[in-house]
Amino acid sequence: MKIFVTGGTGFIGSHVIKYLANTNYQIIALRRPGSKFRIRSVNSPSWIEKEINEINISDLKGIDSIIHLATAGVSPQKASWEELTEVNVNFGIKLIELAKNAGVRRFITSGTCMEYGNEHNYERIPPNASLNPNNPYAASKAAGFQILNAFAREENIELFYGRIFTAFGEGQFKKNLWPSLKNAAYKGIDFEINSANQIRDFISVELVASHICKALIRDDIQINNPKVVNIGSGIPMNVYQFAFKEWSKFNANGKLKVKDSFDEPSYNNMVADIKGLNF
Repeated sequence: MKIFVTGGTGFIGSHVIKYLANTNYQIIALRRPGSKFRIRSVNSPSWIEKEINEINISDLKGIDSIIHLATAGVSPQKASWEELTEVNVNFGIKLIELAKNAGVRRFITSGTCMEYGNEHNYERIPPNASLNPNNPYAASKAAGFQILNAFAREENIELFYGRIFTAFGEGQFKKNLWPSLKNAAYKGIDFEINSANQIRDFISVELVASHICKALIRDDIQINNPKVVNIGSGIPMNVYQFAFKEWSKFNANGKLKVKDSFDEPSYNNMVADIKGLNF
């Protein structure tokens, strides 16, 4: 099987490339000129160095499946509305159109739990919950999903769309919680936790990558019927519990300090209903 990957030097994409390196698939991956791989991997794919808007149909010749992970504006990094629209909406449209014209069978891509917005109607949010994004990044991802979903149904493309919940691990942007915890632990300094009472669905990036890659061989992804799932653990955990667990793994000498009170109510709990994730 011949696979084309975008976003291969990003946080999720790096782990997808690493996972695929241990298979017999032929991997072709896009990277922007000058971008570097974030984690160690024994084998490297065949890299195409160009900007994402420079991809053309010849790049997809003989490709069986696309894993599209290139994205802009992942928290806490910021992007302009123009960049969010260009990368998270327009490029997805262009790529899936190229995929159809090149005869690519399957299109695998990822979204974010933030597409659901402040969802309070469910203990665990199902993949078919209404979308109510309330920040620019989430809005752009939700818009991209709606167009990809409609296109796949209309043009007979096998689409897998996985909304990722709170992923963590090696290669993550340094200002995110897990890298910040790790950095403080290794320096032997104290770490202050914000929003300690907030409930999240934490999932390791390795597991995220495995779910994305397994979509290559799922037999329940059909034309005219896109497969939409949540990629999470399905296990609710507050931020302090997660931080304490990871802090202990790091054998940290410093102390965890809670900036806000546990007596404060927990808002915006985000836990996945993972029905349909495993097959």
